[in-house]
Amino acid sequence: MEVILLETFDRLGKIGDVVKVKDGFARNFLIPQKKALRANDTNKDYFAKIKTDLLEKSKKAVDEASLILKKIENKDIIFIRNASDNGQLYGSVSPKDISNYFAEQKVDIKPSSINLYTSIKKIGIYDINVKLHAEVTCTLKINVATSEENAIKQKNELNKPKELKKNEEKDVDLKATKSEPKDTKNVKESQKKSPEDSNEIDSSAQSEEINDDV
Repeated sequence: MEVILLETFDRLGKIGDVVKVKDGFARNFLIPQKKALRANDTNKDYFAKIKTDLLEKSKKAVDEASLILKKIENKDIIFIRNASDNGQLYGSVSPKDISNYFAEQKVDIKPSSINLYTSIKKIGIYDINVKLHAEVTCTLKINVATSEENAIKQKNELNKPKELKKNEEKDVDLKATKSEPKDTKNVKESQKKSPEDSNEIDSSAQSEEINDDV
């Protein structure tokens, strides 16, 4: 079915676009929710009359969404949660929890506007997508920790330059190698001996046995 969009939709079209969609999607959602009209001559004439008003309302909605965006972007969003020794949360952080967090900051964002890329069930820092309007979206970071102190540590670790992280990992590996017991090193060296070395040892042993017999 072809419809005239009364709202802008991601990957579908903008206000006024005539697009083809599945009949069920049009009948069960777009048309009843007044988000689209059937694309016939009567509705095309009707849309021409209301187009200016729709565009003005859409611009106002975008402006309001942009104001909310300024309030939440670059914000430290921290959730303090109890967790097991391996970092598993006793529960999870849901879109509703995040919506409630924003409500406490006097920012109205519905849970349906919050998309989690993955379930938040462990300690860590997660990216989430917030869709304030079809034309206004943003990616935020959620810092989930067992304490404010740990949240700061996680953030600092995340913000470390990649080169610095690599150097720290090398230092750890170097220390581990230095602290390795000598016996362990000798075992490893003996394991590296070539088959020829082993054959030489076997030959020597056999010679000694022959000499003993003589």
